[in-house]
Amino acid sequence: MVQIKDRSRYKFYFDWTDESSGIFYVVKNTILARKTEYQFVEVAELGDIGLCLILDGKIQVAETDEFIYHEVLVHIPLITFGDPQSVLVIGGGDGCTIREVFKYKSVKRCVMVDIDKDVVEISKEYLGKINRSSFFDPRLELYFEDGRKFIERTRDKFDIIIIDTVDPLEYGPSYMLFTKEFMEVVYERLTENGIVSIQSNVLSPSESRFLTAMYRTLEKVFPKVSCASACVPSFMLNWAFTFGSKCRSPEDISDQELKKRFSEIETEFLNPEMFKSVISKPEYLKKKLKESDQIITDSNPMFVF
Repeated sequence: MVQIKDRSRYKFYFDWTDESSGIFYVVKNTILARKTEYQFVEVAELGDIGLCLILDGKIQVAETDEFIYHEVLVHIPLITFGDPQSVLVIGGGDGCTIREVFKYKSVKRCVMVDIDKDVVEISKEYLGKINRSSFFDPRLELYFEDGRKFIERTRDKFDIIIIDTVDPLEYGPSYMLFTKEFMEVVYERLTENGIVSIQSNVLSPSESRFLTAMYRTLEKVFPKVSCASACVPSFMLNWAFTFGSKCRSPEDISDQELKKRFSEIETEFLNPEMFKSVISKPEYLKKKLKESDQIITDSNPMFVF
């Protein structure tokens, strides 16, 4: 395990969060560590954050707080849409994104596409108490292939498309899922009022390059673009999300409708008040968006640290 180092009688997990800082946790128990065709996968119990899924040295899911990330990624677009019937998830191999999707009785079909079958099988075996055995919901259609190739190939349309892949690392499998050209295909695969939801890396006063570039990229394709952010303690970072909509944005929802929608689902983090809070832009982000003009393209992709 590259990121776990022996120190005396302890083992530590360490990961850089940027070029000058990082996070570390005591490793209480390493359950699994192995290389798949696409990435290095670890399942371990870390510090006080519990059972974790780690891909290429990056924590993807921590038992104690993963619901924060997944609720924002899923419920912002699904509540904004109203009563979605069809959802496509690109990535999400831990099973937590589809767990949140299946809270909606209106959803009749959920297609999940992940490039790495091994991650899904590992999640089925070891993360069942976190993903609540979501892979066994009869509404799920599961495919193991490149997410971009799937979207380019299929002619099906979806009310919601969720991009829940690993960060766009230069050596990783996902960086071509954030480009303008890919978003143009996503647009064509959405229904008339469809929405795309994208995990968009970090938001802080010192780091927002990927978020602002993703926001500007979506503006080249979608008539309405918005974003959200929430602190995920296990990441020790404020995590960002972007949304592209053909019709309705999260800001358009009335207080009355928010209360109704949240009364129909069970959440641990989001409620009507938090919904409004996470979609609000801090002043420093408004300024950075005005200053940003970078567009992510196939010929000029963007990588994160």
